[in-house]
Amino acid sequence: MNDFLEIMKQLLEGYLTKFTDIFVNMENFPAPLEVASELYTLVVRWVFPILAAAIFLRCILPLLQNGKEKAVWGYLCMTDGTRTPLKNWENLIGRSKFSDIVINLPFVSRSHAVLTFHNGVWSIADLGSKGGVKVNGRKIEKQEIVDYGDTLSLSGVEMALAPADAEPPKGLLQKNDTVSTPPSGRHIRTGATLFLILIFLILGSIQICFSMGTQVNPAVPLTLLIFILAMCLHYIFMRWFSRKYFELELLCYFLCGLNLLIVASAAPNSLYKQLAAILTGIVVYTVIKMIIGNLGRAHKLKYFLMASALVLMILNLALGETYFGAKRWINLGFITFQPMEFVKIAFVLAGAATLDRLLTTRNMTAFIAFSGACIGTLVLIRDFGTAVVIFGTFIVIAFMQSGDLRTIALVTAGAVFGSTAVVSFMPYIASRFAAWGNVWDLANTSGYQQTRTMIAAASGGLLGVGGGNGYFKYIPAADTDLVFGMLSEEWGLLVALTVVLTIVFIAVYAVFLTKNSRSSFYAIAACGAASIFLIQTALNVLGSVDILPLTGITIPFVSNGGSSMIASWGLLALIKSADGRIRPE
Repeated sequence: MNDFLEIMKQLLEGYLTKFTDIFVNMENFPAPLEVASELYTLVVRWVFPILAAAIFLRCILPLLQNGKEKAVWGYLCMTDGTRTPLKNWENLIGRSKFSDIVINLPFVSRSHAVLTFHNGVWSIADLGSKGGVKVNGRKIEKQEIVDYGDTLSLSGVEMALAPADAEPPKGLLQKNDTVSTPPSGRHIRTGATLFLILIFLILGSIQICFSMGTQVNPAVPLTLLIFILAMCLHYIFMRWFSRKYFELELLCYFLCGLNLLIVASAAPNSLYKQLAAILTGIVVYTVIKMIIGNLGRAHKLKYFLMASALVLMILNLALGETYFGAKRWINLGFITFQPMEFVKIAFVLAGAATLDRLLTTRNMTAFIAFSGACIGTLVLIRDFGTAVVIFGTFIVIAFMQSGDLRTIALVTAGAVFGSTAVVSFMPYIASRFAAWGNVWDLANTSGYQQTRTMIAAASGGLLGVGGGNGYFKYIPAADTDLVFGMLSEEWGLLVALTVVLTIVFIAVYAVFLTKNSRSSFYAIAACGAASIFLIQTALNVLGSVDILPLTGITIPFVSNGGSSMIASWGLLALIKSADGRIRPE
């Protein structure tokens, strides 16, 4: 306790000395603006991490509450009189413990059949079971429509389909039949959280303007003002037309605002471009979320995006321009973009099984072929970082589709062998691995970026030196591949870790949603998108501090880059689509 008091005493004495020096020696300052700048930075450095933590906590607490309203779409009535509620649009029936409806009998297959509710119509499909599926005593070959009152037989186990509003037999109402309600207690208002984000952005923009002195770029306040207005309009629009929880969007507003502050410090001339990317991303997010809200439209969008992705990959191979060793840019003269960023959205949708092909060999084979095309293109254009992201996401989606660890282990072993060959035959990628773990010995050559990142993070301390006041922004890729170093130096380690925790929480929350997801399509899509967010963040942060090789990957929503920003919003729509909870009034 005495040590803590001594540390606080020294800290307060240091700040008191700082204030005294400013006021006593004001004649040493060339202008009062510098005095105001130092005083402002001295104060808001403490405010920023508090605001960031408050925004983070106010967003995650409502999302962690188990307030999903459990809609019951129908019942399966067994011969013994019991009935099982159907709470998903897709209900996997089988012996596996991962099935929605578990029938623990040895003659029932692990994944026996899938019972689907689509556009008010029930249907059942056999998933290649040994015992087969019968509807009213007739064995089905493909997908078969089922009416209420029909008898279903899975390897001799009979059950009947009943509507959701059917009166249950006396004494057979199960505890799972009840509809859960939102938890009681004080509701955290999203309006107040939005206000905290506005305060953070306003204080941050003032800080950036102070750091520029008399040479303030008018794009800084104008860009932040337009973003704030767009953010408020989108918030009002979404609140007006939807009763869904809005905390995920608030977290992304916060990250995008921080993105603009980073760009304002490192590349102010790119502010308008980055703002346009954010606004486009919000529009893409809204459109995708509206489209995939209907599973039929989601099915059509999947194939449209897959075809578009193949076209983009061909164009990338034919017209791509090489920067920093990777051929991942297409320059149209008036705009430059990375096509493989948009392919990520199509990749996740390709892996999300649709209703009529759930867990089938045909669907899995098509997904493996599309994954091979994506990874092959990335190898040819030497985009090793994105290849790692795509492959990691493939593993997650493949496991969710099949649950076959043996097959996934074989695929992973083949990928390790292939990546070893790539590293051996491509000097550019091999140099990254050569520097891994030895960056301090190569501080002026291949380890230059990582060593400067760690120096900048250390110099920023917990609170940072103030937005716009750092030196790391002059290092190449400071606002993109090495953005964690710039965050740590200018905004402090506390804010930087809050950003990382925000991305991690979005990924964990996507997994949390899967247990109550209305369809496997939404569950797989959400986990696939979350995997991309998590892997990208891990590669960026751990690569910039030499825990992993530096791969040139951005942090979603935070790094400078229009293609990455738009793709991040598109992937967020896939996560949001899995959230069926209704917020309390």
